[in-house]
Amino acid sequence: MKSLMNFLLGIALTIVGAVLFLSNIKVTTFSFFYRYNNINVTAILILLLCIFFVVYIVYPNIVTGGILGILFLLFVVSIILSMKFHIMYMSALEIILILLTFFGGIGLTLKGIVHAKDEED
Repeated sequence: MKSLMNFLLGIALTIVGAVLFLSNIKVTTFSFFYRYNNINVTAILILLLCIFFVVYIVYPNIVTGGILGILFLLFVVSIILSMKFHIMYMSALEIILILLTFFGGIGLTLKGIVHAKDEED
């Protein structure tokens, strides 16, 4: 029971720390298409996603599904790369509190997972 409480408290602290950190990030520009050396990467990924979606409908197996999943992941990464992020000004106390809640939550979550087997015995 104690490990379950550690796990749930760790999840809650991790979420609080992540929300506090993400509330201090500002997205200044966003363009849907990511360009690398004058090559529009996102447009190529959209085209490949459409092609492999049709291939997956025709041949539904693990390989085509895996390729489709990887292409979708690359598409999401290309959208994130097209954004410009800036971290807003924070005092040292705010940064320490954010890091303590986030990493303390991860530690409690892992402690709850690791010690759950000890309570079963």
